[in-house]
Amino acid sequence: MSAVARARHHVIVGAGTAGLSAVEAIRRACPDDAVTLLSAEPDPPYSPTVLPHLLAGRIDETRIALRPEAFFARGRCRLRLGAAVTALDAERRQVRLGDGAALGYDTLLLASGSESLRPALENPDGVELLAFTRLGDLRALRARLHDGARVAVLGAGLIGMELAEALVHRGRGIHVAVIEQERQVLPRSFDAELAGEIAALFESRGVALRLGRRATALERAGRGVALTLSDGRREPADVVVACVGVGPRAGFLAGSGLAVGRGVLVDRRMVTNLPDVYAAGDVAEGPSADGTPGVHPVLPTAAGQGRVAGLNMAGRPVEHEGWLPANAFNFFGRVAVTVGATEIRPEWASLARTRGRARGRLLFAGARLVGASFVEVPVDPGALGWLIRQGVPAREHAELLLARPVEGARWLAALSQREVA
Repeated sequence: MSAVARARHHVIVGAGTAGLSAVEAIRRACPDDAVTLLSAEPDPPYSPTVLPHLLAGRIDETRIALRPEAFFARGRCRLRLGAAVTALDAERRQVRLGDGAALGYDTLLLASGSESLRPALENPDGVELLAFTRLGDLRALRARLHDGARVAVLGAGLIGMELAEALVHRGRGIHVAVIEQERQVLPRSFDAELAGEIAALFESRGVALRLGRRATALERAGRGVALTLSDGRREPADVVVACVGVGPRAGFLAGSGLAVGRGVLVDRRMVTNLPDVYAAGDVAEGPSADGTPGVHPVLPTAAGQGRVAGLNMAGRPVEHEGWLPANAFNFFGRVAVTVGATEIRPEWASLARTRGRARGRLLFAGARLVGASFVEVPVDPGALGWLIRQGVPAREHAELLLARPVEGARWLAALSQREVA
C-alpha cells in the first residue's frame, strides 16, 4: 500500500492578483494542503486598478474586493490581514512577522507586489508627498482635496495619467498639472504619435501638461506648495502626488540570501535560488516571451505567474510562457490598446491605418508581427499576443489585421495552429 502524501503548508506573502491566483492553483492540485495568505494591508484583497474609479466616484469601496469572504472559508485557506512580513529565514523555513512571531512553511511564495518610487528632489523631506498605489494612499489624497484644489502629479505614466483623468472626472473645480521629464505622456506605453493624441485629449479637458521637465524641489508657499521645475519655472499646488514609477516591494528580503536584481530573480517555473521559495507578480523578475529577464507589473502577468507558481508549489511542474508588453487604457471614453513593441527600430517596418478617430499600427520584423497598437478599434489582445509570441509570418495579412483586427488575428492564429498540427 502506498503511503498517503503529507498535507503541506504553503505560505503566500501578498494577497493581490498573483497571490490569489496561486491559491486557486494550489486548491485545484492539492485541495488538502493548507494555505496561509499574509497581507500587510488592513483591507480585504483588492486590485490597485480600482483606485482611479474610486477617486472619480464611479464605484464605492463595497465593490472592490477581489474575492468574497467565502473564498477564504473554502478549503484550508487562512487570510491574515495587517500581517506584514519583515524577514525571511530560508534555513529555518520561516518568515518573520511585524509582531515578532515566526511562521513556518513547506513552500513559500513571495507575491508582495510593488511600491511607489520617490522622485529625486533637492529637499526630499521638505513637503509631504502622496502616492497612488494603495487604498490608504487614495484615502489620504481624498481627505486633502477640496473645491478648487490644485493637484500636481509627478509623472505621466499609467498611474499618473489615470489619476489625472480621475481628478477631472471628480470635478469640483480641481486644477490638475502633470509634470513629466520625458517629452511625451505614457513614454513606455505608446509611440510618440499616439501619445500626442492622448496629450491633446487631456489638455482639452483642462489638464496642464509640463512635458520635458521635472520637479527638482518643493517648498511651502503660504498654505500651499511651490514646485521648482528643471527649467526654472515655478508650479503652485495644494497637493503633490508622486507617480514616477513603482519598484518591487522587496526590502524585507535583505540578508535572506535571495538573488535579487531589479526584482526577485525567478525562472519560468517562478522558482528562486532558495529551496521551495517562489516569486510572482510585481516583485518577480522573470523571463519575457523572448527570454529577456525583466519586471512586468501588470495584472495579466501577475495572474499568469501566480498560477504557475501555485502549480509548482503543489508539485505540478509547469512553465510560464513569459511576459509580453501589453497595455489597455480608457481615457475620457477613448480606448487605446497596445500589444508587444511600441517603439519602432530602424530595421522594422511600420504599417498604419486611420479612419476618423480610429487608428491602428502594426510593427513587423521581416514577416513577423512584433507590435500592434489600436485606438477606438475593437481588438483581441490575446490573439495578437499569440501571433507575436509564436513568431507567425503575418506581414502578408497586414491589411486584414488593420481593417478587422479581431477576426483577422483569430483567423491567422487558428490557421497557424492547424498548419503546426
